[in-house]
Amino acid sequence: MKTKKYTQLKENVIEDVLPNGLRVSLVPKNNYHKTFAVITTEYGALDTAFQINNEEPIIIPPGTAHFLEHKLFEKEDGDAFAGFGALGADANAFTNAYQTSYLFSTSQNFSSALSYLLDFVQAPYFTQQTVAKEQGIIGQEIQMYADDPNWKVYMGLLNLMYPDTSLATDIAGTQASIALITPELLYQIHRAFYQPSQLHLQIVGRFDPDEILALIHQNQAQKVIESVDVKKITNEINTPREQNMTASFSVVRPKVAFGLRIQHDILKGEAGAKMSEVADIVNDMLFGEQTDWYQSLYSQGIIDTEFSVSYDLIREYQFVSIIAETTEIVALTEAIQKRLDQYQEVLLESRESFEQIRRATLGEGIQRLNSLESIALRGDDVLFGINLFDQVMLIQNLTFEDILTGAEILYRTVHLQRFILQQQ
Repeated sequence: MKTKKYTQLKENVIEDVLPNGLRVSLVPKNNYHKTFAVITTEYGALDTAFQINNEEPIIIPPGTAHFLEHKLFEKEDGDAFAGFGALGADANAFTNAYQTSYLFSTSQNFSSALSYLLDFVQAPYFTQQTVAKEQGIIGQEIQMYADDPNWKVYMGLLNLMYPDTSLATDIAGTQASIALITPELLYQIHRAFYQPSQLHLQIVGRFDPDEILALIHQNQAQKVIESVDVKKITNEINTPREQNMTASFSVVRPKVAFGLRIQHDILKGEAGAKMSEVADIVNDMLFGEQTDWYQSLYSQGIIDTEFSVSYDLIREYQFVSIIAETTEIVALTEAIQKRLDQYQEVLLESRESFEQIRRATLGEGIQRLNSLESIALRGDDVLFGINLFDQVMLIQNLTFEDILTGAEILYRTVHLQRFILQQQ
């Protein structure tokens, strides 16, 4: 067990690794009444194939990670949500491209709820009947997303930038892909990615660290869980086949998404986290509401409040997306291209705004430290391996030179791709 101290923030993080490989991070905050616990596996929608102990590769149909998340709550003796509810705890779960997490919050019976979390995540129950039932439920969810124009334009852009990759496939999968899921496959995935060495437990709030660590050690010592070697098999990132694409949909006004694939070495750890913060500030300086560029386009009716710019670094994928709702697609395309062509000049001319944006970003980060849920959910960053306290300190130390260096990576070579969702 070790304690990481954040003197400036007056916070401590206690870390431990159990004999079976389970990683634990504890953030005691005894001036709160509630406690959050989150257990995470670094298995998500991007994972499409793996091997156990160098055996034959196992193919994972799109949507399986999300499907397994749903099914894990269903047990032979009832529903795990009901089990948490009986203890006075609120439970939830989520799956994204790179992780699956299960969590609960409570102001009572925390030890019992924590034991329940560990037990239900580590004891799967899948049958052909329950899998078939879930396939129908998830199928309805897939259709709901297919009818959402905002999701449609974003997924259209991902398919344009990264054709035939798992990133460009809906996290929920398709009707055809989830039909391939079997109880046997779910058990194999659970064996690989839900073994203790693949899990990280994060606890934030009111609790006694020594008592809780003893409880976790006792809970895990009572279980016999097989340890296996796991190797993920990654798919190739294909070269885009087209620069522009248009699709028809039921929209009041056209929606347009612009994308830039960033060609750069894969960034991990603190370097990846830093790049994410830098990119957000760069994009705010170039396209933020406070810029003359934004205000001019807004006053001309070329953009509205739906305009947004974001940077994503997801394992080997690194890209910028710009999404808008407009009838002035040509004018907007030209304005964005010109802005990107002049990014160095714009940043140098707006150097004074950097410090304002950095301080605002730092303020938002510090504000999140008042939220137990934010600390818990950001405390196990499986992409970069740093917690919310690390992130706040990282923002505090950013310099304008970091901004210029990051902008070079983002916009030195620009190949703008465009996906349009037009009226039927």
